[in-house]
Amino acid sequence: MIKQDVYDEVQGLEPLCQEICHTLWNHPELSGNERESANFLRKILSEEGFTIENNEHLEHAFIAEYGKGKPVIAILGEYDALPGLSQKADIKKEMVSEDGVGHGCGHHMLGAAATTAAIAIKRFLEKGKQKGTVRFYGCPEEELLSGKVKMAYHHMFDGCDAAVSWHPSDTNMAHDQAYLANASAHFYFHGVSSHAAFAPEQGRSALDAVELMSVGANYLREHVIDRTRIHYSTDSGGFAPNIVPDQASAWYFVRAPHMKDVKSTMERLKKVAQGAAMMTETTVDIEMGCGCCELSTNEAFADLAYANLIEADGPKYTKEELRFAKELQKTVEQGIIEKGKNLHQVYDEAMILGVSPRDKWKEAELSASSDTGDVSRIMPTCLFTTACWPIGCSPHTWQATASGGTSIGDKGALYASKVAAGIVYDLFTKPQVLAKITKEFRERNKEPYTPMYEE
Repeated sequence: MIKQDVYDEVQGLEPLCQEICHTLWNHPELSGNERESANFLRKILSEEGFTIENNEHLEHAFIAEYGKGKPVIAILGEYDALPGLSQKADIKKEMVSEDGVGHGCGHHMLGAAATTAAIAIKRFLEKGKQKGTVRFYGCPEEELLSGKVKMAYHHMFDGCDAAVSWHPSDTNMAHDQAYLANASAHFYFHGVSSHAAFAPEQGRSALDAVELMSVGANYLREHVIDRTRIHYSTDSGGFAPNIVPDQASAWYFVRAPHMKDVKSTMERLKKVAQGAAMMTETTVDIEMGCGCCELSTNEAFADLAYANLIEADGPKYTKEELRFAKELQKTVEQGIIEKGKNLHQVYDEAMILGVSPRDKWKEAELSASSDTGDVSRIMPTCLFTTACWPIGCSPHTWQATASGGTSIGDKGALYASKVAAGIVYDLFTKPQVLAKITKEFRERNKEPYTPMYEE
């Protein structure tokens, strides 16, 4: 079975890829609640002949395995959605569901493409004499930056030789850049309630502590290394203005280029919280969430992904699809679109029609985070993107949800499936390529890896 046969297998799976895309898009589930999505993919892969392995600690995570012996190649799939991003597949902003949940990051496409790529590789192994094992990983809770960290904690990635991952985007590219490391923490302040007018001196406001912590965090931002980000939201802050709130809380993220920088900044942020509690005569409990590592890049793996992006040949769009993309672009700030066009070197069309030049992307900096970074510390991991929405549109927007529900998203997912299957085919049939990738991984990852997670 030659590589073109694998591409043909993926092409033959186009109806299934679309079915998965549309089913997940129409039934979005938030991180930690992906029960139906996970079960849907389990059923498809089980019926295809994969062995399903669940984990008692992670209800919505699973492994679907087929094959025998080495190498063992992982294909990572995701399927969680986002709050507040329900949207029709239209150029006008309009929610579909009352709960507001929608696939604004395109994980319905991510899961669909990974599933069909795994099936195509399974059929390649089934028909040929090639030794090896393919594993599809059903990964929940990516939007909480925790799913793969928990999976690593429970040793679900043990025994793999390499992992292939992708993500919907506005471009077709192989990643040379590292995502930022990230850590999460909740700060719970406890004070004393009282009547805000009758006996204000008796109250100790937990909300004041949350606000003072925010002020302190603002000053801290000036004294951290470049590219460090401190984000927060106020979870609770009292019930009525005439009651001094005795309970209030805030949720913080810290991002930085390396986990050591995240940890040091988080320690300083904890001191800010303790100072806010001291000033308000309240107390604070700190609950650390998951932390995810920066993506450990692998140039040899990125070379392989880039070659397959070109070889697999990207989508051809209809006039109607390009017209939809242009109309959707009009809802995005023009400066963002121009920046995207310059980066991708596409100036006339709303959709990228080729592969982004790698030299341009090597100059770019990424400010996002992903729990795929933890997988990249366990085994060589490649990450690529395919265009699933117009140039200039961003993930975590209603525009991304809208485009992801159209044939533009379907085509981006099918292209990604071909690229992923092509990469895995090369890893199976070219041991020297896998050896080079593994050598680079070992040179870049000499420090032991420990998941930033405790049960």
